[in-house]
Amino acid sequence: MAIKRASPHLKRSGSWRKANVSARSLACIGLLAPLLLLAAPARADWLDKLVGAARQLATPLPTREASALAAVVAHIKTLPAKPEATVLAAQATAEGHWRFVNRAGETITAGTPQELKRVVSLLVPDAKPEARLSLYLTQDAVFARRTALKDLPKGGDLNVFAGEEGYRILRRNEGAGERLFAEIRPNLVVELSDQQHFAEAVWQLARPLDKANIRVLALEPGSAPRLASSPRLDPASKTPLIDSIDPASLAAALGSIRGQTVLLTGRIDGQLLYFKAASGPDRSLLVHDLFRAAEHADVNVVVLHASSTPRQPGGRNWLWQKVEVKGLEAALQHARVADFYNALAAPNGRFSVSAKPAGALRTLLEMAPISDLPKPPASRPIGDLFFDAAASLTGRVITAGVEANIRSAEQQRDIDWRLLPGVPSQFQIGYFGLLLIGLLGVPLSRLWWERIWPQENAAEYAGRSGYWAARFVRNGLFVAVFLPLTALLSAPLNLGRQIRDALLAPIRGWRRLLRKLRRLPREASQAVDAGSPAQLALDRSRTSRGAVKASSLGNYRPSR
Repeated sequence: MAIKRASPHLKRSGSWRKANVSARSLACIGLLAPLLLLAAPARADWLDKLVGAARQLATPLPTREASALAAVVAHIKTLPAKPEATVLAAQATAEGHWRFVNRAGETITAGTPQELKRVVSLLVPDAKPEARLSLYLTQDAVFARRTALKDLPKGGDLNVFAGEEGYRILRRNEGAGERLFAEIRPNLVVELSDQQHFAEAVWQLARPLDKANIRVLALEPGSAPRLASSPRLDPASKTPLIDSIDPASLAAALGSIRGQTVLLTGRIDGQLLYFKAASGPDRSLLVHDLFRAAEHADVNVVVLHASSTPRQPGGRNWLWQKVEVKGLEAALQHARVADFYNALAAPNGRFSVSAKPAGALRTLLEMAPISDLPKPPASRPIGDLFFDAAASLTGRVITAGVEANIRSAEQQRDIDWRLLPGVPSQFQIGYFGLLLIGLLGVPLSRLWWERIWPQENAAEYAGRSGYWAARFVRNGLFVAVFLPLTALLSAPLNLGRQIRDALLAPIRGWRRLLRKLRRLPREASQAVDAGSPAQLALDRSRTSRGAVKASSLGNYRPSR
């Protein structure tokens, strides 16, 4: 009889290899089955998201005209409801139609006179018949499509929306044409002729009045040649006190009051500013040189123009009465620039305000009296007119116009946005943007920085204060200088590395799982082989041999 000497170890190892293959197959099926089951829903969900994003891109964004109309509608919602007025927002379309919106957001487009007559009854059905129609128009309806204004219902009030307010439109007939003005305040109007100039004027007038930076100057020859850097304020009213300055030193003195506003009083005739000193003949200054010095020093200069050469504020007239600008003290108490100029206007008169560029970063704001407009109700008694006629006797200077050389709206916005004075806001915004982007690449940029500037060794410093000071300087330069400089390189590389790691994470997990599955049968096979009789006998023999050697060596004593 033949004896098969195949060892049970080999037989078991072959079965464990089969078990290993079957376990691996089951593991693959177990991992792939959920993926196969979820493939169709995931694909459908991914396609739905892609189609939804495409639809959003294909959806037209709100146009500039739609945004302008939405701003007007938001404004009329804030107006108090009045039963004697019916308020609607209106916009002229490119087709020659009119689009009307009520407070609730309901819209009607009318193109014929019959449709225009039915607008109020459809949008405001509960309006009273005697209620006056008040329309708030977008700027495009006034500037770009002015001819369409004749189609609007007669007898209503027209208003133009600019900035955050609505201004009543006043009409002035001149021969065959018509001029339109926006009533900013009862005594201030801006002509609706050029949209950019109108926007500039409205923005300048709507600014807050910073009376803490207003300097009222008196031109007195022989007085102080310099100005203090900060204005002197009255302790009670907090209004600026009058500063005397030598006219010959005015241009040089403007450099010490950078960013402030200077008020001057005089009579402008051509390119000369005439003023009357405390003694002596009339004197003059070149307006062009004054405005050029103001632009160089970044100072706003406002010249209050009088009809006759006035004495300077704070001085005395020939009756020993103190000279003052009529309405200036009350004007300085207002919160807006428009209210300031409105208080300086002549009694029962109006100023027409115009704004035009006076350089790259400056604006020339001019105000002149205007008539032939619907006059506001009289705000001053008739007696004031008599006293104003005798202004030279009472020591008051009547403002007949204003000419101001000030920062442009673009320049002033840039200054308002600045966190650090003297640095343009665009550079500051770009710097902080790079700083934020650089935070995404800190792991890489920190390694690069350590190669340029290695970390400090505390043993090289005599004390802990020097060590921490060096660390502070190194880390400060890293954050303030190196991080923004390397942001455009470190951030994409770090993000790419993170994206790569995220994409390869399932593959690394799968490989880790396979290694673990391969290790399990091998460990199990070794455990079985270790428990066989032959292996146990071999282990006992090795143990006994080691014991004999240890005992023999234990009795050995080396000779000296």
